Amino acid sequence: MISHKELFLGHFPFVPRNKRGIVSLTAQEALNNFDERLQPLLEAQAQAEAKRCMSCGQCFECDNCVVYCPQTAVFKVPKAKATTGRYVDTDYSKCIGCHICADVCPTGYIQMGLGD
Repeated sequence: MISHKELFLGHFPFVPRNKRGIVSLTAQEALNNFDERLQPLLEAQAQAEAKRCMSCGQCFECDNCVVYCPQTAVFKVPKAKATTGRYVDTDYSKCIGCHICADVCPTGYIQMGLGD
């Protein structure tokens, strides 16, 4: 998980949030009332809310890093070795530390460092 400051928001257009309704009660109405106060979202609202996910810190295979790497140091992980949120890897013997991959990553998945 990363902070919102590390996201490249150019890839994520503003979409208004689907907020759940809240049932307000008076003090008298609240006594012995165990009903839900947060109303559920309709199925379409829940799906729309899930589509707002920005995959903070998780790779979602946009391939920006693979496309823009001038040294072809960033490559797709073979499907057999891929795990949830990890679809790319770096060949550090080719990497020149130009940071382009990190700059074009919309989710902040790529962190610059010294490698393995």
